[in-house]
Amino acid sequence: MRTFLFRFIAVALFAGAQDAAALRQVRVFEFTVSSQTDPAVQAQAALRQVLVRATGARDAANDPALATVLAQAQQYVIATRPASTGSGTVLVFDAAALERDITAAGRNVWSPERPLLMVVLTGGPAAGAFETRRQVEGSLDSTANRRGQPIRVARPESLGLPAAGDIAVEAALAAAERLGADAVVIGYGDAVPNGGAWRWVLTGPGVSESWNGSLEEGVHTAADVFARNALTYAAMPEIPVLVEVEGVPGLREYARVSEMLATAGGVRSVTLAEAAGTRATFSVVSRGGIESLQSALAANTHLERADPKAGASIAFTYRP
Repeated sequence: MRTFLFRFIAVALFAGAQDAAALRQVRVFEFTVSSQTDPAVQAQAALRQVLVRATGARDAANDPALATVLAQAQQYVIATRPASTGSGTVLVFDAAALERDITAAGRNVWSPERPLLMVVLTGGPAAGAFETRRQVEGSLDSTANRRGQPIRVARPESLGLPAAGDIAVEAALAAAERLGADAVVIGYGDAVPNGGAWRWVLTGPGVSESWNGSLEEGVHTAADVFARNALTYAAMPEIPVLVEVEGVPGLREYARVSEMLATAGGVRSVTLAEAAGTRATFSVVSRGGIESLQSALAANTHLERADPKAGASIAFTYRP
C-alpha cells in the first residue's frame, strides 16, 4: 500500500510539473495592425506577419510559393477586435484554412507550442542607462512578437549570474530553467558602442549555437533554430523509449527529472513506468526514438549517462 500511495502521489505531482514546464502556446494566427488603414491593407499587412509566425521562416512573406495565399488575405480573416493596448486592431485568421493552404503550397507549419527563451544581456547597451536598456528590451520584444517566439529578457545579476565577463552556459541555463524558461541566449554587447556586433550564445536541450549579429538577430537566429528543430522532429515517427534514472529519492527529484525529460526536444509525453528505491523508470514517447532523445539530453548537465540495470533502453544518473 505504501508503494502504491507513493507512486500515486508521484504521478499526480508529475502531471502538475509537466503542465508547468509545457511549451508556450502562441497565438500564431492573429496579429495587431494599424487601425488607420482599410480592411484590405490591414489583412495583407497582418497576414505577412502571420505567415512568418506560422512557418518559422523569416522570409515567408516574400516566398513565391505563398504568394497566392497572401493575395487572398481578406478571405482568411474570421474576426477583428481592438488591441488591448494602443489604437491598433487585432486581426484573427482561420488557422485551419491557413495551415491547409500553407501545406498545400509545399511549406511546413511550425507548431504553436514553442519554447520560452530567456534572453540574458550583458555589456554595452545592456549595461547603460535605464532608458537605453528599455529601448533594447523593446526592440527584442518587437522582434519576438513578429516571429511568434516567446521570450523573457533579464539582466544577469537578477539571475545570480556575473554582470561582467563571460557567463557559463550551464549556469545560465540552470538559472533560466528555475524561472520556467526552456532555453537561454546570452547577448554580449561590449563591442556595440564601438560599432561592433552583439555576440550571441544559445543553449538548451539539444541546442548549442553561437553567432555574431545585430540585437534583433539574437531573437531571429534563436527562432530559426527552434523552428528548424521542431520541423525536423515533426518528420520523425513517435517511438516509446524506457528511460531509467538513478538518484531520485523523493517527490521533488521525481518532478524535476520528469520536467527535464518532458522539455527535451521531440518528446511528446512522459509517464512513470516503475519506481523502486532511488531508481525510477519512465516511459518517454520521443520523435525519432533513442538517438533523438539522447541527442536532446546531451547538453543536460544534471543527467549523466549510465548503464541500464532494470531493462530500460537508456539510463542516467540524476545530479541535482
